[in-house]
Amino acid sequence: MLLLIHCLQSAAKLNLTLRVTGRRGDGYHELRSLFYELPSIESLTIEPDYGHNVKDTIFVTGETIRGRNILEDVLATARKKMDVFPLRIRLHKVVPPGSGLGAGSGNAAALISWLNTARDENEKLGGEEAGSDVPFFLKAGKWAFVGGRGERVEPLVEPMPRFFSVVVVPSWGMSTARAFSLLSAKYGSSFPMDEEDAEKERLLVLEKLKDNLTYGLLPNDFCTVLLKEHPEYEDLFGVFLENGSRGWGITGSGSAAFGLFSEKDAFSRMIRSCNHMHWIRKILYLE
Repeated sequence: MLLLIHCLQSAAKLNLTLRVTGRRGDGYHELRSLFYELPSIESLTIEPDYGHNVKDTIFVTGETIRGRNILEDVLATARKKMDVFPLRIRLHKVVPPGSGLGAGSGNAAALISWLNTARDENEKLGGEEAGSDVPFFLKAGKWAFVGGRGERVEPLVEPMPRFFSVVVVPSWGMSTARAFSLLSAKYGSSFPMDEEDAEKERLLVLEKLKDNLTYGLLPNDFCTVLLKEHPEYEDLFGVFLENGSRGWGITGSGSAAFGLFSEKDAFSRMIRSCNHMHWIRKILYLE
């Protein structure tokens, strides 16, 4: 029997702005964010299992996933709409869970895109049911405005300068549930910005980056509460500033931090500057 093996690339993202503007009736929070897609940094290898095994098998290498894998949820949802053979999936993880880079959502989007190939429109999966960041990976390009809980995606069509990203993954993680708990403890139900102000802010950030100007610390409501728990971020932000970053901050609800650079040699400079920061687990350089 001819065995077809499918190799898929999986992307991640940065939140260049992230404001929580309220709580929705469905229990989720209303968000306003400027998303920036990172190059593919993880991979999936998929092969149909035509034997007698009726269950999917998911092997994970690299980073460890504790608990249920998002790919299991994608397959369970898919089988409500389409016929899917049992699959053997090998997932290579580079990004630790709890980093705020949306790598798990990128995994889900890669699998959904593969499942949707050559399917009728009424069978295709939209991604919203898999996770809040999944629609971005399915609908957008490099840049997008994202709203709602993540389901409203407006891709940017205007040209933007090229940036080199340095992503710092600390030794600690941050679950989304805990991050929102910390945010609620600080702000209650009255968040710093409403939708109108958050919209103006992300347009300002976009314009500065478009003109290749330095913005500095990029706005993220979770940044304040994470800095209180881990003041080590302040030292890292200083290193980003000293090495010429156009903008830096924390992505998602944490825990990874990042800097955007116009120069390609930023990585080597950052490595030297961060040599004393023993709390850093990984540094990713992405073009």
